[in-house]
Amino acid sequence: MADDKITTIIKCQNIAPIENLTREIKSSSLKMGVFANNGSGKTFLSRLFRLTEKQDKLILDENGKSPTDKLLTFGKNNGTFSFKITDKDGNVKDDFSVSVTKGQIPTIPDTKYLYHTFNQDYVEQNIRVLGYEKDSDIQGFILGKVNIDLKDDEDNLLKIEKEGKILSEQVEKEINTYVEENISNIQNIKRLSEYSYLKPNEIFQGVDKDLYEVSKSIEDLFADYNKIKSVPENLADIENINRVDIDFRSLNEIKENLSKEFSLSSLAEEFKQKIKSKLVFVETGMELLSETKDNTCPFCEQELQENALSLIDNYTKYINDTEAKTIKQFKGNIELLSKIIDFFKSIENSNSKRINLFNEYKTKYIPSSEDVELGSINIEEAKNSIQVFIDIIEEKVKDISKPIPLENSIIENIEKHQTLLNSIIDSNNEQIDIINIKKNRIGEENKTVRKEICKCAYNHLVETHKTNIKSIFQLREKWKTLDTEIKKKKEQQKVSKKDKVASTIKSVLNYFFSYKYTLDEETFRLVFYENALEKDQAKDVLSEGEKNIVAFAYYIGDTHLKVESEDDYEKLFFIIDDPISSMDFTHVYTLCGVIRDISKIIDKLKRERLIIFTHNNDFMRVLTANKIVDKKLLLKKGELKDFNNNLTVPYINHLMDVYNIARKGEVANHTTANSIRHIIETLTKFQNVDISKDGIAEYIKKNIPNDTKSYTLINDLSHGGWRSEQSPITEDDYKDVCEIIIKHIENDFKGQIEYCEKFNAN
Repeated sequence: MADDKITTIIKCQNIAPIENLTREIKSSSLKMGVFANNGSGKTFLSRLFRLTEKQDKLILDENGKSPTDKLLTFGKNNGTFSFKITDKDGNVKDDFSVSVTKGQIPTIPDTKYLYHTFNQDYVEQNIRVLGYEKDSDIQGFILGKVNIDLKDDEDNLLKIEKEGKILSEQVEKEINTYVEENISNIQNIKRLSEYSYLKPNEIFQGVDKDLYEVSKSIEDLFADYNKIKSVPENLADIENINRVDIDFRSLNEIKENLSKEFSLSSLAEEFKQKIKSKLVFVETGMELLSETKDNTCPFCEQELQENALSLIDNYTKYINDTEAKTIKQFKGNIELLSKIIDFFKSIENSNSKRINLFNEYKTKYIPSSEDVELGSINIEEAKNSIQVFIDIIEEKVKDISKPIPLENSIIENIEKHQTLLNSIIDSNNEQIDIINIKKNRIGEENKTVRKEICKCAYNHLVETHKTNIKSIFQLREKWKTLDTEIKKKKEQQKVSKKDKVASTIKSVLNYFFSYKYTLDEETFRLVFYENALEKDQAKDVLSEGEKNIVAFAYYIGDTHLKVESEDDYEKLFFIIDDPISSMDFTHVYTLCGVIRDISKIIDKLKRERLIIFTHNNDFMRVLTANKIVDKKLLLKKGELKDFNNNLTVPYINHLMDVYNIARKGEVANHTTANSIRHIIETLTKFQNVDISKDGIAEYIKKNIPNDTKSYTLINDLSHGGWRSEQSPITEDDYKDVCEIIIKHIENDFKGQIEYCEKFNAN
């Protein structure tokens, strides 16, 4: 709801002497004066405003203390300050807060107004440290308002920006939604660096880059991921296939024996054929017969007759003969080669089983091996080669006396087939080892698939949003081009910050010194009666009052450093804390004139906003009497009240202090004697124009009872006779003295005490 007043709300908690302050201020303008005695907290308030200026980066010291710790109330670890301004139409013009925590660097808020603070911290850090010389290293320009109308360009710029923002936000939303619905729910995927590829800014940048190489579609990768998740615990390894290892030395020995002529037995051929047909039976019987102690047949247990014994002798003779041994050896060779054929068959069978198990593993669990095929084994040619070898040996057995040469190609052919089979077996075993490793390191397989999913999703998002993203880039480029054009047009009229600072300082100095002191605009050195001061000379030439004048002139000049464009002058808010220290009173009047004319000195300033803090009665009186400030406030005991103009009269202020000691129980301090003296002098002057020590003593003697020690104390205090080296009077003594004075005034000037009572009631 609109109001005819500006509303300012100040809140302050645990900031030095101000423990809990909340004040809503109604004013017709933002030109305020705040009167406060020393120790009331005004400087702390100015420091809080200065924090918002972000002059220097705040850091903790070596003891872990923050530079803002000194702002806190003793014994408190946290403090806050907030400042809000609402204009007459109900629009919030500024609203910020600062939180101060012991041992921490505060977060400095952004403010809508540009606060420019003058206090002792400003003087120390910017003026005194440089020996009251001005730093001339000032860069940059203040952009002015050009004569041409840029409204159409700026409206178009805003339209492009809005269109680009809407389109960008929509694309980002769709990207985030896709990732959230399809990718983010995959376990541990967010830990992968590839997951960062799916951020909107990465997708935007990917439009002008090559897509990632991926092996499968996103759907297939999701299927692979689900396969990997289903791997059972303790799934057994696939066993390797045994290699073929034929003893070719034995085969070559057989070859040599085949080419030899062996002697035949002298027994009849018919008899030998019978033995050959049942050689195993004969040999077994002969072994059993050798174990008996008599001539009993081991099979029928009949006693062997002479003809049987003769036959047995022939059997024995044959078995021990070379022919029989040779035939037995060749049959052993046939058995050896037959076992090789059987081994080939077992290898073929094992390989088939491994192929089936491998295919099951790769299909169900290890998708990265799904394109791998184990080689099949065909043993027919190898088996046939060995069978040829067996057939030749069998032919040799028929007649061992006949040499049968064996062609080298037969053994070479067997060796070739062994090499071919082992090549397939080794290749298969290699793939079996690989799939076993993948199975046993399934986490890495899982990770690989998740990475592929991220890359594939990235490619999908880039391809899906490529058209819109390119449109966004075009809008951005269009905005950039138009913005550059607008800036170029604005820069057609710009002012050097250094020039503005210099001219403003010179203008302020002229208010005070009328060219006694001015500023050299090139070197930024003070000029004393047309003589430029040398380096480090200013601090020795200037008086204390002149130093404060120069500091204030520099402060007004530094206003231009707060702005970047002419529009920024409309955001300026001056915070000024007791600028009149050590000044002659004529200079106080001049300083008030500078503040009153600040919109003339800074020509782009159309509206003044300022808060002036002071503890000086006369300065406050001049500010209020000349309407330099519209709103007058009193900061006292942690409260911010409306200020009564009567308090700009020193007598009333001193009377209030004495009244509070006499009637409100406040403790006397180092200014109490001065207050007593001022009251007596004022009362004396009211009756006598000429004030002298005798006149003051006479007034005390006449109006103060002399039958107590109070007369002596009042007389001595009002004459400035009390010194710190003397024994101090007690608080009760002060209270008695103050009460006597208040009673005297109450009797003769009752309205003054009634005013004090009324003021305290408020």
